[in-house]
Amino acid sequence: MTWDVINPGIWVIFGVIGLPVYTLFLGWFLGKPKRYSTTVLGLSVFASLVLSLWGGLWALTMLIRAVFFAG
Repeated sequence: MTWDVINPGIWVIFGVIGLPVYTLFLGWFLGKPKRYSTTVLGLSVFASLVLSLWGGLWALTMLIRAVFFAG
């Protein structure tokens, strides 16, 4: 069986795993009462977690590259 358009992993990542995150963001922006300080705090925490995850993975990738593929 071949998947012509979208692989099943895409559905899992963006649908099942991303659904709580999408709900959280919609709650921050569309929920009532609106507190912009909570929205900014939540977005900054989320952004810092994502950036630290990607930054750490990049640093680990560069370390692995330097150790195993230097030459």
